[in-house]
Amino acid sequence: MTSHTLDTQLFKLNKIEKLQKHFGGNVNYMDLDYINDPIPKMPGKDFFKTSDIAITKNNRFSYVPAHTHTFIELNYMYSGSCTQYINDEKIILHQHDLLIMDKDIVQRIDYTSDNDILVNILIKDDSTLGDLANYINESANIVTQFLYNASRTNAIHNNFIWFNLTNNELAINLIESLIMKGLEKNDSQGQSLQLIFSALVIELSKSIKQEKINFADPSTDDLLPILKYLDNHFSTISLNKISQKFGYNTNYLGNKIKKVTGKTFKELVERRKLSAAQNLMIKTHCNVSEICEVIGYKNNSSLFRLFKKYLDTTPSEYKKRVSPKKPVNQEFNQRLP
Repeated sequence: MTSHTLDTQLFKLNKIEKLQKHFGGNVNYMDLDYINDPIPKMPGKDFFKTSDIAITKNNRFSYVPAHTHTFIELNYMYSGSCTQYINDEKIILHQHDLLIMDKDIVQRIDYTSDNDILVNILIKDDSTLGDLANYINESANIVTQFLYNASRTNAIHNNFIWFNLTNNELAINLIESLIMKGLEKNDSQGQSLQLIFSALVIELSKSIKQEKINFADPSTDDLLPILKYLDNHFSTISLNKISQKFGYNTNYLGNKIKKVTGKTFKELVERRKLSAAQNLMIKTHCNVSEICEVIGYKNNSSLFRLFKKYLDTTPSEYKKRVSPKKPVNQEFNQRLP
């Protein structure tokens, strides 16, 4: 359904894209403090001024550092392609691919250029998801079950679904109609966006490419505070310490974490440390020793092994790859420790 109007809006360079194209680096326009919060949670307050569903464009000409969300996010590849890492799982999106991600997903995106148009569809909060359920039969498909789980307070929120809409013309028409309506930014768009999105959800189940779903039953609810504690204290935590804090046998807790998340405790911690280190390289002027201190390593060799294990590169090689091509001006410099 691609229209000339939509093309014009999405391919036009915005202020952040102009700066990132000029400097060759990521502009910290939200003023996030990556020193004290290396894997920040994206705040929703700036997005939902006119509706509980917000449409934004991913800013091109840079990397998107690792982050989590306070909202549900859908990424639609309108044009080109991009490489994303969802909980460190590599996913390459091509035109008409769609990702839907829950709140606690750790997401980062590789460098995108002129033709790589990624559109973000943001769903505000639990009450919004409840309103959407009024339009949709909650047992209709895996997508509605995903949204129902996302609306639960006591639930594991690290699920995602990957769709390919290439052969689903109706879904493409609906999502591009949603984007056009969302870009209008007027006070009366809210109900229209909800109705279009509800129709899209019903249609999406026909186009699932991959899913990572863990709709945890109530017996796993006691693990939620443990996983959140791990996320917030990855630089200092150990399996023995977290077992003592929450009153578990160490082996039992380790096995339970592996069963629910699919990853060992050690792997969860290492992947958090890796994402934090990558962000510090992209967003700050910290040297390797300072990065080790922030993420809880006592020496540089531990960081070296981490990068070789998961990225098959060294910290210095990665830093060279992601550093700005030109010095970023003082206005957008990340605060230093």
